[in-house]
Formats: sequence, C-alpha cells, structure tokens
Amino acid sequence: MAFFELNGWPLFITVTAVAVVLVAVTVLVLPRQRRPGVLKYVLQLVCLVLVCLLVLAVCFLKLNMDNQWYSSWGDLLSSGGGPVTTTDAGAAMVAVKAVKELPHAVYSTGQSQPTRNASFGSQLDPSNTSGQWVYLKIAGRQSGITEDATVWLPPSYMHEPHRTYPVITAFTGFPGDVRTYTQAMDIAHHIKANVGDSTLRESIVVIPDVYPGNNDTECVDSTHGKWETYVSTDVVSWIRGNLRVSTDRDAWATLGYSAGGWCSSMFTVRHPEIWSRSVNLAGYFAPMYTRGQEWKTTNPASYDLAKVVAREKPDVGIWFFSGGEDSISVKAVRGFEGSVSAPTGLSSNISQTGGHRVALWEAQLDPGLTWLGKTSPAFAPVAS
Repeated sequence: MAFFELNGWPLFITVTAVAVVLVAVTVLVLPRQRRPGVLKYVLQLVCLVLVCLLVLAVCFLKLNMDNQWYSSWGDLLSSGGGPVTTTDAGAAMVAVKAVKELPHAVYSTGQSQPTRNASFGSQLDPSNTSGQWVYLKIAGRQSGITEDATVWLPPSYMHEPHRTYPVITAFTGFPGDVRTYTQAMDIAHHIKANVGDSTLRESIVVIPDVYPGNNDTECVDSTHGKWETYVSTDVVSWIRGNLRVSTDRDAWATLGYSAGGWCSSMFTVRHPEIWSRSVNLAGYFAPMYTRGQEWKTTNPASYDLAKVVAREKPDVGIWFFSGGEDSISVKAVRGFEGSVSAPTGLSSNISQTGGHRVALWEAQLDPGLTWLGKTSPAFAPVAS
C-alpha cells in the first residue's frame, strides 16, 4: 500500500505521531500508576526503549527522504538493484588495444625513489607488495587552497621504479568521507581484483578533499574558492611532479559517486586535455548546491554540461550508473544524454531498482573499472 511506502511522508508522520504519543504515556501516565510491584517499572523501561527506537526510525525516515538511500522496502532488504539496462549515446565505446609503454616525462628522484619524497614523509613501507594508502596535503599555488589528499599506490609501485602508471582522480560525495573509498567501497580491492582478472592495468588513485568544513563547493570556481582551479591545476601539477604517471590524457580518468560523480564528469568534460574518461556513479550534470550554499560563479552556464558537450563536443567517454529508483540521478542522465554526440561518448547504466546508496555503487565499481580498461589503451591490461 502507498501509505506504507518507505520513502514517503505518510509513514514518516505516522511514526512521528506514535513516538510523540509514547513519550506522553511514558512521562505523564506511567509515573502515576500506584500499583505495587515491578511491573510499572518494566513498562516504563519498555516504553523508553520503544521511544528510542522510534526516534531513530524518524531520523532514518527523514534522512532517507532527503537522500533517497532506499526507495522501497524491497530496496531496503535487497543487496543489489537487479538487472542493469545500458543505453549508449554519442561515440561508440569500442574495445581498444593496450599501449605497453606509457609516455612520460623524465622522472625525478622523488618519483623514482618515493621513500625520498618529502611529500610522503615516513608513511611509505619500502617492502610493500600489496599496495598502500598515503595521506598528505597538497598546496595550491594557483588557487590559494591547501587541502588533504589521499593517494593509493598499487602493489608494484615500490619495486618497479621505472614503471609508469595511469591515474584515477576520485571524488567523494557531499557530505562525504574518504573512508567511503578506503573502507566501505574498498576501491583498492576492486582495482587489484580487476588487475588479477586481466581487465585493468595497475592504477594510482588520488582523492583530493574538495568539501572541507562541510561546505558544498560543487568543485567549481566560485565566491567560496577556486576549487576547479585547485584540482585541474594544482592537484594535477602535484601528481605529475610527485608520482610516476603518464603524460598521455588516455592515462587520466576521473571517478566519483553522488556529488563526486558530478565533479568527475565536470572535470573530464571541461578539461578534456587532462582527463579522457569519467566514471560517474549516481551523479548529475549541472551543479546542485546544498540549500544556503549557492556559491556564485563567473559564468554559471559554463557548468551546465549538457550545453558544454552540445557546443564543444569534447573527445571524452563517460560511464554512468544509477539505481533505477534514484529519481534525481536518473532524471539527470536522461536530460544529459540527448545533448551527447560524437566524439563524446556516454554509456548510461540503470539498474531495475535501487536508490542512492553506497552498496549499489560499490557493486558497480567492477563494471566501471572494466569499462575503463576496455576503452582506454592506457588503462587496458598488458598481456604478459
């Protein structure tokens, strides 16, 4: 019945009303009971526990309505979104042959001998053969911004000082936490699994913090900071100067979920000279600011990616996924795909069900990474 829909106001109002009534009973009625024995105390305890559970339920229901985590009871009880339907627009994403040697500049000592790179401090384990996370700060000369960044170095990085790697610039959602990548989604595990399955080349991951202080920057240059400049100029310069990465744009990709999905596609579409691919998990294609944080930009229309791809036709590929009941993301990609034409390519993947939640996106990391390894010669695995 519609009344009992998980993501609707009737259920929220009903649970809230029951919680209020139960609080009134607990506070006003039960203490007046004169009967002897422990029964009245047990009843009070039971009511207090129920009140706590109902308050938690009210909080969950409100947050769920705001964020569309679960669209239905079936979605809540399901571990996945069911069958996925793929729709392509623009240039066809065809399988490519791997480039064995990635082009790169001459490496410095800090690149070929990372333990001597001051950016990493003493974090690196020189004997590591499983890959490792590094936490540091990246200072931006052009943007004036200095923020935290998290870097994944693949298993062979410490032992093959002359090897060149493709790089994935990844973005969290808002509000977000880098632990979504390092723990909940465990992107390192997925990269290693794809490498083991010969569907992806070993890759570096760099995750810059673009939402500091719980501010919804939307990754744009605005009155709240030059965040687009910070990533596209300062972070990119740091990566090129400190990590063994290729100079080939095919060796650069972006990845993000939710608001980070928007950042992912925005950077790729607006800076095709740097990034050639975008993996967008349940994002959108124009800024969607949090209420009260509508930062002003010099040219708002330049951040409407549908208009950008229609006008400029950048030579980039976008792989998009959304749960079928994530109405905001589905509407966003449907509104965007009509503007896509070659050489821009879009692969839109929509599951049968599913809302706006990490478990769905984590399940789609492998297809997204496989697409990256299939369509980019720099991410494609080299046959041994």
